[in-house]
Amino acid sequence: MSKQPFAQAPDGSDIISVTIGNDLLQATVISFGACLQDLRLKGFDYPLVLGFKNIADYIRNDQYLGAVVGRNANRIAYGKCALDGKQLNLKKNANEQHQLHGGPGGSSFRNWKVVAIATHQVVLQDTLAHGHMGFPGRLEVQVTYTIENNALDVKIEARTDQATVCNFALHNYFNLDNSLTLKDHFLTVAADTYLPTDAGGIPLGPEARVIDTMYDYRQLKRLHNVALEENLDHNFCISTNRGQLRLMAQFQSRLSGVGMQLFSTQEGLQVYSGAHVNVDGHQALHQRPYGSYSALALEPQGWPNAANERAFPSVVLQPPQLYSQHTRYQFDINQDQSVMV
Repeated sequence: MSKQPFAQAPDGSDIISVTIGNDLLQATVISFGACLQDLRLKGFDYPLVLGFKNIADYIRNDQYLGAVVGRNANRIAYGKCALDGKQLNLKKNANEQHQLHGGPGGSSFRNWKVVAIATHQVVLQDTLAHGHMGFPGRLEVQVTYTIENNALDVKIEARTDQATVCNFALHNYFNLDNSLTLKDHFLTVAADTYLPTDAGGIPLGPEARVIDTMYDYRQLKRLHNVALEENLDHNFCISTNRGQLRLMAQFQSRLSGVGMQLFSTQEGLQVYSGAHVNVDGHQALHQRPYGSYSALALEPQGWPNAANERAFPSVVLQPPQLYSQHTRYQFDINQDQSVMV
């Protein structure tokens, strides 16, 4: 366990870096954006996630590397929605057309407070004021990162003093073999349906079946052709209600033998192929450039634009309810890599 101030946030506060872990797995979390900067598995001398080498670069993290995004993850169409009969006009930041990930000053661009540290755990908190980014309600949020054996366990909890939209997501990009390509990676997603979208990422309507589409990941599927297919930045409909931890996805590399199981309580999983990732080598944690399709973002969350879609699972939080998200990334090493072919 270690804790160090590495840079200053725009408000003058110190950005803190904390490393937690055990003999199997180590994670480095920074206070700005509550970001997961680095994740290392025993026996592998490279990060399993994309990150910035210098903490100060997270201040301009427009690709949301490792961030906790909110108070509403994903998109709200045209920055508008109705809540309790009132029209909300939200700050836009997706080509000045839609709101994305809570707006230009969302949780990923705020310096959270580190409130507790132990060998295997770090706890961070933030308070989003009433009116922040156009949302009503004073929202108090806490994220807890815990290393348990070969798993990274993350819990997000929040409370509000009046009705608001609340839908956080972990925006981690994974590459399990240090290749910074996806060609030797394989993916399964436990979803029979997904949400087709328009060019701006807004769902076109109700969920559609994945069968006979490029979005069918119910069986292990190699990602070597992902750059040649239609854009992959879609919500997979895991459930219509938040529940207990359930297996959402499995991600693995034939090259390294490292595999990851993703469990979460959330209703949806946004899968993004990283088509627009672009980070210079001198900035990157890997000390090599991050380009298109260098890693896969797997983001447990509520469904996109749910604030405007009554048929979607609700993302409204009412007092005194507790918003609770629980996600676990469990890693293993497959010695028989031929089974992935």
